[in-house]
Amino acid sequence: MTDTSISAEPGERFTLTVDQNASTREYWYLAGPEPDSSVLVSRGRSYARDSADETAPGVGRQLTFAFEAKGRGTTRFTLLHCTFTTCRGNTSTRPPRRPAPASPPSA
Repeated sequence: MTDTSISAEPGERFTLTVDQNASTREYWYLAGPEPDSSVLVSRGRSYARDSADETAPGVGRQLTFAFEAKGRGTTRFTLLHCTFTTCRGNTSTRPPRRPAPASPPSA
């Protein structure tokens, strides 16, 4: 896990972009606790394909999280990275209740 500091003035927007490939059950989430809404709010997320070939099966996408600074102060938020071996109970839109290793595949 890496902590990164971001400084933004009230009203300023910024984005964070990560690679994601749902075909391999790899997902990213804005995980709780949510940032303090008086300091920072999420402005959603959007996807873009990694490849120019939009129709190729299994093509990964870039996922961009957008944020807006609302006021002065400090807050924290977490982007959670899940793969089929690191989380269970998650879907593309629902993060796991709590990150936990998935059971190893049975032979």
